[in-house]
This record gives sequence, C-alpha cells and structure tokens, in this order.
Amino acid sequence: MKQAQGGSIRQFLGNARSFMLGAGIGSGMTARAAERAGADFVLALNAGRFRAMGGFSPASILPIRNSNEFVADFGRTEILPNTRLPVFFGASTFDPRLEIDSFLDKIVRWGFSGVTNFPSVIHIDDHRRAILEKHGLGYGREIELLVRAAARGLMTIGYTRTQSEARRMVEAGVQAICMNFNLNPDAESGAQPSIGLAELATRTRDIARTVHAIDKSVVCLLGGGPITKPDELLDVCRETATQGFIGGSSLDRVPLQTSVLEVTSGFKTIHLLREKVDILERQLQLSGYRHGIIAQSSAMNRVLETAKRLAGGPNPVLVRGEPGSGKRRLAGLVHALSERKHFKPVVFACRAGPSDETVGTLFGIERDEARKRRMSLLETAGDTSILLLHLDQFSADGQERLADYLETGTFVPLNGISSLRSKARVVATATVPRGATLDSVLHPRLIALFTGMDIAIPALPDRLEDLPQLLNHLTVEAKGDANSKALAIENSAFLALASHRWPGNVRELRHLVNQLVTLPPDTHITAEVLAPLLESSNKPSTTPANALSERDWIIEGLKRNRLHRGKTARYLGLSRKTLYNKIKKLRILE
Repeated sequence: MKQAQGGSIRQFLGNARSFMLGAGIGSGMTARAAERAGADFVLALNAGRFRAMGGFSPASILPIRNSNEFVADFGRTEILPNTRLPVFFGASTFDPRLEIDSFLDKIVRWGFSGVTNFPSVIHIDDHRRAILEKHGLGYGREIELLVRAAARGLMTIGYTRTQSEARRMVEAGVQAICMNFNLNPDAESGAQPSIGLAELATRTRDIARTVHAIDKSVVCLLGGGPITKPDELLDVCRETATQGFIGGSSLDRVPLQTSVLEVTSGFKTIHLLREKVDILERQLQLSGYRHGIIAQSSAMNRVLETAKRLAGGPNPVLVRGEPGSGKRRLAGLVHALSERKHFKPVVFACRAGPSDETVGTLFGIERDEARKRRMSLLETAGDTSILLLHLDQFSADGQERLADYLETGTFVPLNGISSLRSKARVVATATVPRGATLDSVLHPRLIALFTGMDIAIPALPDRLEDLPQLLNHLTVEAKGDANSKALAIENSAFLALASHRWPGNVRELRHLVNQLVTLPPDTHITAEVLAPLLESSNKPSTTPANALSERDWIIEGLKRNRLHRGKTARYLGLSRKTLYNKIKKLRILE
C-alpha cells in the first residue's frame, strides 16, 4: 500500500525546466498507460469514470451516485493496484452527512497520496451554488477538506476557477492549484467549449500571477478545458506561469491503451518545447494544407510563419532544403500569400542545358542575323512571380545575371547591350544536400542577397511529429478519395518510420505510401512489412540528379506530366515550339 507523500509535490519542481503532467482518470488501464507515457501523478475522479463508461464530464456534478463511494470503489480496486505514481482522491463535499476527519483517515489507510476537491462547486451554476454556500456546503468546505488533508500528510491540489477562489486556496496553505474553467461535454455531442483558447490563456495568466504574488512556491496547474492536443497546450502556456497540466477528457476519451500512451507522451514533451517558446509564434492561421503542406510540428509551423511574413513583402525569397522536402510547394505558397496571388506564377526550372535555352529563356536573347529577338520570362512576368526551381543547378553565368537583377531590378539579354527593367518577383528554390551548406551550391552574391529572405525547410527526420498527418494526407492523395480509409499502421511500423533516415524526405514517403496503398485491404502494416521497402529506398542512386542529359531531362519532364506537351513545356521552362523541336531532334517519341 502506498505511503502518503506529504509535501513531495513541490519536489517535482527541483528542475526549473520540469513540466508536471497529471492524468485525471477513471480506470486501471488508463493509469498504466499514463505511467508508461511519463505522467507524474494521477487523479481518481468520478468524471474520469463516467467518461470510461461512455458518459461525459458534466455528469460528475449530478446526484447520480454517492461520489465518494464511487471513487473509492474504482480507485482502490483498479487505479492503486495498477500504478506506482502518486494517486489523488477526487473528494466531494456536497453531502452534508460527510464527516471530513473520519473520511480523510480512510483515504490515508487506503493508500492514496493526496486529495483534490473534485467535483467542485466551481462547476455548478450560480443559483445552485448559492444554495450550497448558504447551507455550508460550498467552496469554504472544500478548502477545509484540503487543509485537514494536508495536516494528515496528504498532498493537496485545489481546483479553482477565479482569482478570488485561487487567493482563498493559497491563503489556506494549499500546495498546488488546478485552474479549471469548464467541464467538457461528450466529444460526439457537437457542443462547443464554453471558453476559447485565447480567453483560457488570459485567465490562466491572471490567476497564476495572483497566486505567485502571495506564495511563489505554490504549483500552478492547468486543467483540461478545451485543450485536446499538445500544440494547444503550448499556445496556452506561452507567457504564463503554468507549471503543469492535468488532462482529463483528452486522455479518457481515447479507448485504446496505445492511443493513450501516444497522447500522454505528446503532452509530456511540452517542457522540451517550452525551451524554444521565445522563438515560436502562434500557429499560423492559414491553410497550408490546401497547398499540400502539413504543419503539425513546431518546426513546420515556424516555416509557415516565415513564409507568411516574407510573402507580404516585395523582396525575393529563397526556399532551401534537402531533395524531396517540399520546396516547390512552399514556393507556390509564398506566391499564393502575396499581393500577386491573383496572377498565375511563371514556373521556370533551372535545369542543365544549353545557355540559349536556360539563361536565354529567363533573360531573353537579342536579335542577330540568325534569329529573331526572344522575349524574356522576366518581361512576361512583370505583374506576377517567377518560381525559379533548382537554382542550385543554374549556370554560373545565370546566377551572376540573376544577382544583377535582384540588386538593380534590371537585366541585359544574351547578346544584348541595353538594360531592361522588370518588376517580376523572384521566388527561388535550392537543393542543399544533408550535411552541405548553401555556399556549396549558390554564388556568394546570391547568398548575400537572399540572407534574411530565405526559408529553410526541415528534413523529415527533424519534423517527425508531422508523420501521422503526412501519412493520412498522402494516402488520400494516392487513392484519390477524400473518404478513403487510413492505413492500419502498427506501433512497430511507426517506430521503424521514425528511425528511418529519409534521404528522399517527403518525396520518399510519398513513394512509400504509393506502394502501401496497393497492399490487400485491411493489411496491418508492421515493421516487417516496411523493412524491404525502407531498405530499397536506402540504396544510393547510381545517377546524380544534376547529371541528366538533355534527352533524359526532357523524358523526365514528359513522364512527370504524363506526356502532356503543354504542361511539360511549362514545367521545363521552354516554349511549346522549342519542346516540339527538341523531341523531334532527339527522337524521344519515335
């Protein structure tokens, strides 16, 4: 039987970076999963049991059962035997027949480590609360319960909703408070929470400041409410003095132990994310998903925030990253967020090829005896953006000319003398292999011009939080059906995916998903199923991407665009006539 651990709740704060996580639960299975995932303590609450039974949190304040007998039953038989963590007893003081002292003695004998005032009058409407207060069954009695519990060596957590309630708790000597502003309805009821995340953050900050103005040693915890995901918790904890979180509905609503483990682990990592909170902004309120960009991770959210900021200005933008990381999609998003979004961008791939077809296409060619003047893309794209793909593959002359244009807004066509002016905006992409630096692929002048105007897309191993959503998105993309069933991926497979090097990043993941969707329906994807597919992707390519011949370059473009010559010409940055001539000259389709 567990020993009461009086005062030890403050020991969790021995490390200034620690972030306490409590689980308000109602079953032994959830207790085991929460402990394995890293929770610091659990609370045996009647609301947790109601949720485990298929009910909902507001049932906890209804006179459905004798709450204390109800909690004692499942708390002693299920939760205490299934966890080594400190267990708090959620005690109700609504019953006028309750003898607090004798009841607390039982809690100590049973082996609970602490007590909390749940259910509380703070969750009852003002009219009914006034009746309870009038008869001595209100908040004052709950405070008395916790004071007497502390005298017996039990840890105490006081549920509060307002600054005045928090002040009364702290002045009475309670060791920790839980700021809880509403009880969540059933997840499937469609009811909206009574408080939004922005208001939740404001009220949390105000209460924490009030508490610490009285006693800085009191632990301030945030309880459930509308928070269901770790990134929402990160938003609320920003700029507040919150030192921990107690999850209720977000844990007990998930029926499977593996799901509980994943969700709780996500909440537990909040203390790691808070170390970088000074450089994080609130999650970007735009639909990057519409552009095929998944941003569940903080790293990708920063990328989207930077894209939004740079899109609003007139300056050139460079999107850089490893092969297959999604540079082209993000470049398109920068244009879509800019003032030029109403004009279709011009796409030009800086692939290897003759100077007339590469540099000449972008900057134009002056007329000579053998040919007419060719108009440049910079001239035709004056009102929109030019998406310069694979800038790292552009010739040295082309990069020099581009640097001149970015500096002056003017350019000189091939074989020309006079300068021409353009207002076309450049949004470029550059591939930087893993372990390499930008100066290994771009001219120093371009690097200087793009400094502060660049967006670095993280490699897939650095944004593993995005894996689940990426898998779902790519599955829908591969099947072409928004209602398609998600892949049945086992935990062992997730671990294999998380430990893979992903040299091809999202492109490699897309190829993997395209193979997985061809498996028989209802196939359970395990590490063994993935092993041969991941091993084949690790084999080095025998031909570098930048070593394509002109013929192979055009063939690749035709394959990517399903032999559609108009789309292929736009993809390769060629005119249709030039593409037709090259196809004929190189005998590609014969």
